[in-house]
Amino acid sequence: MANRFLGEATTEVDGKSFTLRCDFNAMAHFEDETGMSALEAFEAFEAGGLRAKTMIAMVWAFLQHHHPDADMKLAGMVLSEDVGALQRVVAAASPTKAEAGDAGNGRAPRRRKAKAAG
Repeated sequence: MANRFLGEATTEVDGKSFTLRCDFNAMAHFEDETGMSALEAFEAFEAGGLRAKTMIAMVWAFLQHHHPDADMKLAGMVLSEDVGALQRVVAAASPTKAEAGDAGNGRAPRRRKAKAAG
């Protein structure tokens, strides 16, 4: 079973299993490849604002730990076959406060802006 707090998700492409892993090394790979902040890219992804090229680079970076020979073409195939894998690994790397328990890396609830009066 994949480690939820580390940020792992497994998917299958053409009968072969691939494990995506989001950790600081993957974030550094992504930043080196794109010049973008990984954390800002995660936020943009969650808001639905990432280009396909950037999502492929993210999947490529997440493949590197378990599949160091993975290239952008494979990353694109993984994304095409199971776009949900990217969603799962990003979610797994960002557990809610309840899921994190005492782990200390839970996400605090987002504050809602107060509506202006009248």
